[in-house]
Amino acid sequence: MHCVARLHNTLHNFFNNREINSITTTILIFISLYISIITLLGENFLNPLADHGPVTTSDDVTVRSIFIIFILLIAGIFAAKLSKLLKIPPLFGCLALGIVIRNITVFEQFFTIPPFLETMIRKVALVNIVIRWGLATDVRFLYENAVMPVTIGLVTAIGEIIAVTIASYFILNISFVMSIFCALILVTVSPAVTVPAMINFKEKNLGSLKRVPENVLAICCVDNLFCVVVFMVLSSIIFTDAPIATTILLNAGTIVFGIIGGGILGWVLWRFPRSDAPHTQFARITLLGAVSIALIIGTYLIKYSCSGFIAALILSAMCAMQWKSDNKDKLECVESTYKYVWDCFALPLLFICLGLKFDCSTLTWELVFLCIAVIAIGLLVRTILTMLVTLSSHINFKEQIVVSLSLLPRATFQADLAPTLLVMAAPFPAMAQEAALIMKAAILSVLVTAPIFDILLNLVGSKCLTAYDPQDSPVAEKNFAKSYINGEHVDETIYAARPKTYSEYRSETLVERY
Repeated sequence: MHCVARLHNTLHNFFNNREINSITTTILIFISLYISIITLLGENFLNPLADHGPVTTSDDVTVRSIFIIFILLIAGIFAAKLSKLLKIPPLFGCLALGIVIRNITVFEQFFTIPPFLETMIRKVALVNIVIRWGLATDVRFLYENAVMPVTIGLVTAIGEIIAVTIASYFILNISFVMSIFCALILVTVSPAVTVPAMINFKEKNLGSLKRVPENVLAICCVDNLFCVVVFMVLSSIIFTDAPIATTILLNAGTIVFGIIGGGILGWVLWRFPRSDAPHTQFARITLLGAVSIALIIGTYLIKYSCSGFIAALILSAMCAMQWKSDNKDKLECVESTYKYVWDCFALPLLFICLGLKFDCSTLTWELVFLCIAVIAIGLLVRTILTMLVTLSSHINFKEQIVVSLSLLPRATFQADLAPTLLVMAAPFPAMAQEAALIMKAAILSVLVTAPIFDILLNLVGSKCLTAYDPQDSPVAEKNFAKSYINGEHVDETIYAARPKTYSEYRSETLVERY
């Protein structure tokens, strides 16, 4: 015991020594930047200068590609700003710009991006999505109130996956395996639309008494994690020549490895840099971004992307937990930095690249209506299941409508998963044709759902959610929490307009409740 205590004191002094902490942080920054840059270039980080034989890409092509990306970035920023002025999601303007460029012959011939460079753009955008997702995840709330988010997230997602799989198999006439991929891509909820709306509601204290925004964010977290992980695991099983049993065991091992690795890296970023060190924000932003890029892109290149995805998400969530407690202002600086990167770099390029794959010459009105029918079936099933699952919860009918609408927008993950499926299916001609059809369905889902449900969610949410200020009646909020979490009795004289207890709520008929 004495030796353990001495070791604990030694480690504590080591981690809290300002000079040692600064030196270690600097070393970690250089190592993470080196690995992330080498990974972005697609090189072996152990031997990045290895000879690859004859180089087919000339310097002129590289310079031309960089110039094209710069032009697309500037045009995408203007398109996003214009969309904001028109009160529609910025991603809609960027996607529409990409579609216009793809279907005008002069522009199409000029704005061509090499496949590897396009893949890296999408993966960097995915890194930004995962980091912002992890930083916005309230792990403590999800742990203490897991039943409702997990139930709604899993039940509605699985139900919609089944519905879309059946619909795409019979309506789009694609194979059963590709129908599952189609479902996994089309059902994933978009954080780019839902999260800003929920943050807006939280700032206005709309639905704050029953924690509706927090519950919606937790539901989206469960939904996204389930759909993306299943997509990655299934793709590694289908698009490989290895035995299925071996592939399943490898995927299970990589998932466990990703969880453990993400936890270890999160613990490291708890310690380095110190919260009171100079330039803490810069060190944290750099370390979090570089490590996440190395994890997600590195594991993607070695065909085990699920491990890096999980590790980066756990890393970001753990960082948010610790950084929020030691200095909330500095966490807000990290969050605002990655929001700025998303708005000014990742979002424009991600959705322009998606739009560049939408060839209108191969579309027919019949195909458009068939794709929209599949999308509509999935959305209808999701809405019905959400309403049914939330019947036994503490939220009322109006709040159920808001929760249902928040799970309908599609945008962010469709922009990454659909092109990823197209790349993986390229060596298989039959699957490649079906993947191209799924790509069109994914783009149509973004075009249809993102602007419509963004407007509806903000409009209906402001009307259906009740504004509540905790400072006006803190006792009511305390008693509300007790009544729902512990089932304790609430004194009616404390707050006349108190919410009903769970037992009272369940004893009502549907007519009385609504």
